[in-house]
Amino acid sequence: MTMLLRKFNYSDDVLAQYANNVLSYLQEDLPEFTAFDPELGEAKRDEMAQLVTWALNEGGDDLNVSKLGDLTDALLQEMENARRLYQQLRYWVIKAFPERVAVKRQFGIGRYRKVAGSQEAMISFFASLRQSVEDYRTALEAVNTPPSLLDGVATQAEALSTAQQAQEKKKGNRTVDTEERIKSLNQLYAYTQAFNAAAEFVYYDSAAKRDLYRPPNSYEPDYGDDEMMD
Repeated sequence: MTMLLRKFNYSDDVLAQYANNVLSYLQEDLPEFTAFDPELGEAKRDEMAQLVTWALNEGGDDLNVSKLGDLTDALLQEMENARRLYQQLRYWVIKAFPERVAVKRQFGIGRYRKVAGSQEAMISFFASLRQSVEDYRTALEAVNTPPSLLDGVATQAEALSTAQQAQEKKKGNRTVDTEERIKSLNQLYAYTQAFNAAAEFVYYDSAAKRDLYRPPNSYEPDYGDDEMMD
């Protein structure tokens, strides 16, 4: 899949400010543009204004990254909670099944370290651990395993799954959000350039006015005759 590219070569923030400046000039200049080209009227100005408001308030991909980071931190915290819970449960499993190697292995004893460092493996492990607790709950209760600990396995399994789903959903949404954001920014850039192109003729005799509509770091077009635009 080809990633949508920006059509402008400066930052999103610079584009938003540039477009906002253009809007401020259009408060006075719009009638002159409309007289030159009827398509450059209030409707186009208003559409541009809506995009400027969005661009100034949207927050950019940094906000998406921040939200994804928060969800990742939440998942990592749930993994740490799961590790602590398992270490407590481990004591009672060994006590309940001292000679039953197969049952202890079903509870992850002897193989837990292999799954503890991977979020995918941890989530899968706790899903199966949840069922093991239910299968052997009577035996575990018989050695005085705290009911809250046994109930906590199911709760923790659900918490891990929920945190992982939220993280993955945000990852997918971030890709979609980024593409939609670039589409909107490209449209905003197109509006600024429509007024910039027209300004070359609307203000043919005023270099200062033309410069107001030019994008950042741009130069007057070379028409082959330096005196044409003076």
